[in-house]
Amino acid sequence: MKSYIDYIEDTLQGIPDDGTLYRYKRQVLDRMNELAAEVTHAGLRDQKVMTDLVISEFPDLKGGFEKFCLADRKEKHKQLVNKIMLFGTPALAVLLLVLYLGVSFLTDAWSKTWLVFADGFLCWAVFLLGVGVARITAKRRLFHPIARVLLALAVMCADTAVFLLVLMFTGFSPAWVIFPAGVIGILLADAVYAHVTRQKLRIINYLIYILVAAPMLYVVLSGLGLVPWNVGWILIPLAVAIDIILLIAKLLNNSKYTYKPEVEQAWNEN
Repeated sequence: MKSYIDYIEDTLQGIPDDGTLYRYKRQVLDRMNELAAEVTHAGLRDQKVMTDLVISEFPDLKGGFEKFCLADRKEKHKQLVNKIMLFGTPALAVLLLVLYLGVSFLTDAWSKTWLVFADGFLCWAVFLLGVGVARITAKRRLFHPIARVLLALAVMCADTAVFLLVLMFTGFSPAWVIFPAGVIGILLADAVYAHVTRQKLRIINYLIYILVAAPMLYVVLSGLGLVPWNVGWILIPLAVAIDIILLIAKLLNNSKYTYKPEVEQAWNEN
């Protein structure tokens, strides 16, 4: 065991220890001892050969320490989020109640201050859904459609919160345009998710989303008075043209790749 300890200490010498390094050393030493026991059980009795064999299985302790630190940070972050999720809901309810009563008594606007609860819990729902998206995305690709649904729900909650806030506190008459804008937000968020996670055939999603987003954008811009209704409709045929251009570009790009039987045969042989 002393040889293993000396190897570990010499290799990791100079790295500052905040407690993480010790846990990593302990883990490596335990794994070395387990491997040594397996080798001994297999019949190897030469101590020097066994020591060299075990040490050769751990050639990059510094690289392993970096990975260990990364995994440790992720685990601590996960535990922190779990605590926030566990204690956050009751704490948020108390905070919103105090805020609701305080604002209501100060302003006497009881008909509007209920939004403190509505928007507060909608924002909390966005946070919880965001955590769900992140954790499901880390799983197998089979579960990614669930993450995409949760992402859409998160955008819908955020959109509703903005709608209530605008409608009740500003009296903005065309506040309804926030909902078609929310549809655009859902499509955009899903398109970004598909790109980041490298979903297969995501180009089909892009083509469909452009066609759906165009009339939504037309309604938003015209509803806000930024574009006349009799002019904004041009966004729809423009979306069709963009789809055609993207499709042609994709087909031309795919045509560059030619099928080579010899490559497939070499791959199969390997």
